[in-house]
Amino acid sequence: MNQIVIGASIPYIVAALIYFFRRARASMTLLVVAPLAMAACAIWAVVPDIPRALRMDGLYHKMANDPRSNIFFMHYTIDKLETDSILYTVVFVLMALSIFAVAWREVWLAEKEKPS
Repeated sequence: MNQIVIGASIPYIVAALIYFFRRARASMTLLVVAPLAMAACAIWAVVPDIPRALRMDGLYHKMANDPRSNIFFMHYTIDKLETDSILYTVVFVLMALSIFAVAWREVWLAEKEKPS
């Protein structure tokens, strides 16, 4: 789970900075691109684990022991140092909920600004 959180956190931080620099307003583009970028980066971060899910154990062990898999958001290094913690799941859920809250707020503000 930690690779997923680390991968998704990079576009999340960029989107959060854009959001705050725009005085807590998110464009429709940001609301669409940020979650898609988070998903793409999360998938990129776990590419070396995909062979294990597909029962390609030889390829998985080859990739797991190859330092070149660090191109997947430091996957090799994280595998060597990682510890299991519920905090990764909590952080991931908080990131997802905050994106949902921002989208909800933007819909609410748009409805509020709409002339009656």
